[in-house]
Amino acid sequence: MNREKVKEILASKGVIEVNYKNEPVWLEAISTDKDGKIQVRSLETNKHFYVDIKDLK
Repeated sequence: MNREKVKEILASKGVIEVNYKNEPVWLEAISTDKDGKIQVRSLETNKHFYVDIKDLK
């Protein structure tokens, strides 16, 4: 995925399925320092972590 697509999803009022390593995640906050990371929350474990935007599907 790319940074612009992530911004579209974050701005969307709908629910859009996003996966990280075949695990459903909720996009929380995009990094402001342009390092290509985003904070996500696992929908299976409820844990928060940062991932590379390019690794999202």
